[in-house]
Amino acid sequence: MPSDPPPFVELALTPNEREQIETQLAASFGLTPEAARTWVETTTRRGVCFGRVAHGGVIAASYAAETVTLARGDERLAAVMLQSCYVHPEFRGRGYGLTRGDVAALRRRFRADAVILTLFDDGLVPYWRHRGFAVVQRAEVTSLATCLRRAASAFSPALTEEAIDAKLAEVSANGATATDLAVAGMRLVLVRYPGDDAVDELIVRPSPGGAAPASVGAAMADFRVRLKTVMASQGDLELVCAIDL
Repeated sequence: MPSDPPPFVELALTPNEREQIETQLAASFGLTPEAARTWVETTTRRGVCFGRVAHGGVIAASYAAETVTLARGDERLAAVMLQSCYVHPEFRGRGYGLTRGDVAALRRRFRADAVILTLFDDGLVPYWRHRGFAVVQRAEVTSLATCLRRAASAFSPALTEEAIDAKLAEVSANGATATDLAVAGMRLVLVRYPGDDAVDELIVRPSPGGAAPASVGAAMADFRVRLKTVMASQGDLELVCAIDL
């Protein structure tokens, strides 16, 4: 009988651990080596990386978590972003992945109202449902005007300037370009990849002017924005999200 997998522990991200995680990130998510290195550096500065460490120091499974504030008007929720979760190919099918108990422990660890994640592949929805998550936003491409109108009455990630700078460094390392615009009293960052006719990520920068108007100028209304499939535990969260968490 195989032994139970070791528990997830917080990784110190030693040079050996960094190398293992960078290699797996690049292989699992199609990242360039530079993008994988940037992601790990960002995690070191702003998040926490957890892993199941098997015999010989092999990181059999790993995931990163970072706190984020969700905002809707004056309401605030504390959330944990679950990101870059993978199981090493040699350990798949042996119970090394995240369980419902691991997700609950993560929420307690950060005293969060919810754990949230975005999906690269909607085929993973059943996997995460088994771990206590529910879909709170389906992937679609919509207009900038519609995206902002819907976001005005739902929770959205409220990123700090530090988090925005880290996000932009990450996408730039993977070949994207970012355009910073002032639109209808808002400060928007539009992230695009070469050959893509839609804005892949839409970031709203903090604005000292208070609440932003719900409308945008006619010249901007036709921009197409790609919303993500977002899942959450607890699953009754009304959310609009146009960034990869």
